[in-house]
Amino acid sequence: MKLEIITPEKEYFSGEVEYVDIPGDQGHMGPLPGHAPLVTMIKDEWDDDLIYRVDKNSKSIELALGPGYVEIAQDKISVLTDWIVSEEDDIDVDAAEEAMQRAKDALENVTEEDGQYDALQAVVARSLAQISVKTRRKNL
Repeated sequence: MKLEIITPEKEYFSGEVEYVDIPGDQGHMGPLPGHAPLVTMIKDEWDDDLIYRVDKNSKSIELALGPGYVEIAQDKISVLTDWIVSEEDDIDVDAAEEAMQRAKDALENVTEEDGQYDALQAVVARSLAQISVKTRRKNL
C-alpha cells in the first residue's frame, strides 16, 4: 500500500509500506490493500502513535501525530496532520517542558471561547508528545 504523511510544512513520507497502524478516533486501524474507502479523524491523543514499516526487514517507525485526518482508499492511505514528532527529531526536553508550562500558565487566564485557547492546548499537546517520544527513545 502507498502511505502519504503530510503536514502543512512538508510531505513527511510518501512511499510503499508493508504495514501501517493508524490511531483513528474510533480505535486503531490496520488497513490492508483493497480496504473500503474511509475518511476519519486522527485520535486526538498525543501518546497514541501511528506506526508503519516499509518492509518486513525494516524496523517500525513510530510517529506522534497532531490533530488531523486519515483517508483510506483502495491501495492508498493519506494522513493529513498539523504536526509530527518523530524519534529522529532533535528534541530539547527542557525547552518542551518550558513551552508546556508557559502554555499551561496562559490557559489559566483564558476561557474555551477565547481565540488563544486552542493554540495553547496545541502547544501543551505537542510538548507532551515531544517529551514522550524523547523519553521513549531514551528508555529503549
